[in-house]
Amino acid sequence: MWCYSNVNRRLLRSLSRELFDGLFIFYWFCWFFIRFTRTNHSPIPFLNGWLTDFVFVPIIIHFSSIVGSYVFNNGRAHGYPLYQIWIISFFTSLLFEWIMPQYTTYNTGDIADVAAYFAGGLFYFCFHQSFYIKKKSSTYTGQEQ
Repeated sequence: MWCYSNVNRRLLRSLSRELFDGLFIFYWFCWFFIRFTRTNHSPIPFLNGWLTDFVFVPIIIHFSSIVGSYVFNNGRAHGYPLYQIWIISFFTSLLFEWIMPQYTTYNTGDIADVAAYFAGGLFYFCFHQSFYIKKKSSTYTGQEQ
C-alpha cells in the first residue's frame, strides 16, 4: 500500500545517490581534514588558509543544484550559468569576509579568501557541473545504471 513515508524514503534515497558523487565527497573530506588539523593545532601551511574556502562554494552550489533538480526539474540535471555562480560567490564573500568578521573572531575578512570562493565557484562551473550533467543525462538516456 502506498503511503507518504514511501515518497520520503524514495526521495531521500534518490537525493543522496545524486548528491554524494566523488567530487562532493572530496569537498567534504577536504573541509573536515582541514578543520581536524586546525583543531589539533597542526595546520597545514598553504592548505589551511584557503582550501576550506575553495570547497565551500562548490558544496553550496552542488547541494542546491541537486535539490533544485528534484524540486523544479523532475529529477533532470540542473546547472547554473557562470553569472549565478559569481553571485553566490559574491554573497558568500560578503557574508563571511565582510559582515561576519565584525561579529566573530573566527572569520578574518581576508581578500585571499574571497579569491578562493570565486576560484571554487569557477572550478565547480568548469569541472564538477559538467561532470554531473553528463552523468545525469546519460542516466536518463539509459546508457548508465
